[in-house]
Amino acid sequence: MKEIIITENENNQRLDRFLKKLMPQASTGFLQKMLRKKRIKLNGQKSEPSTKIITGDVLHIYFSEETISNFRSSRTLNKKISINDTSLDIIYEDSNLLVLNKPSGILTQPDKTDELSLVDYAVDYLIKKGDYNPKVNLTFTPACANRLDKNTTGIILVPKNYKTLQSVNEAIRTDQTRKIYYALILGHPKECGEIIGYLKKDPIKNTVTFSEKPTSATDKKSILNYETIESHGDYSLLKITLQTGRSHQIRVQLSAMGYPILGDPKYGNRHINSRLYEDFGVKNQLLHSAEFTLTTMNKTFEAPFPYIFLKSLKNFGFSESFDAAV
Repeated sequence: MKEIIITENENNQRLDRFLKKLMPQASTGFLQKMLRKKRIKLNGQKSEPSTKIITGDVLHIYFSEETISNFRSSRTLNKKISINDTSLDIIYEDSNLLVLNKPSGILTQPDKTDELSLVDYAVDYLIKKGDYNPKVNLTFTPACANRLDKNTTGIILVPKNYKTLQSVNEAIRTDQTRKIYYALILGHPKECGEIIGYLKKDPIKNTVTFSEKPTSATDKKSILNYETIESHGDYSLLKITLQTGRSHQIRVQLSAMGYPILGDPKYGNRHINSRLYEDFGVKNQLLHSAEFTLTTMNKTFEAPFPYIFLKSLKNFGFSESFDAAV
């Protein structure tokens, strides 16, 4: 028999969802059966799967330790960090929230490969700092509340506890945020504008296509506003306010309008990208998440620009206008 005392990080969840997180290898049907047969009790009583658990509740699971361990076997509590010299660029930190400036070339969250992601480094940092203990937090692991493409730089939010994760997720879900990006593009768009359309993702190719009208029920409506800060030669610097957060959204919508982001290997101009790489070392899209506001929490975070973005702006003559923009 195992006794679990519910902490703040498990508070206000359905009992069946908590159990599924705790023992991911156990089927939902099996866990519900165990609740009916009182092999799992909440506060000494039989409970429904939909019962909300709260801090201080006591859960008794009448399984052997070996059985529980087998049901939990797929969950990796702490991936080993083998690169010791990788440090996080921390923008802001308090007892509830860690805000990072993500570099180019790193995944925000793990995928199907074994490649280390930003959240792996963040969790490792929080464990070493003593802000997170995977042995105590049975079902909660810090995760990124927002995402950026692998080669996009800028602000990533990492809530340290379940309550803060709920609050940040709710703010994002209900559009109680303000997200500002900067992009260096090919072309001269008008002074300001709005791009509205629909995006369709191909998960196999990991590419997104744009259309002005929906082509299927799964298409996602996407909206962004932009302001042209200044243009020099063939290039322009845009300030972008993102109204929706879709995969590859800014890159796809700008490219579809004829203004690809410089350095973008997937949706950009290959000839220009090749020249930029040879002349200035630009390897990836010059797109940066510079500002993120959580309006419900009255918090605004700003991320310094990466060196290659600043270098490119200087090379193209944007230094004065850029200083004014930011």
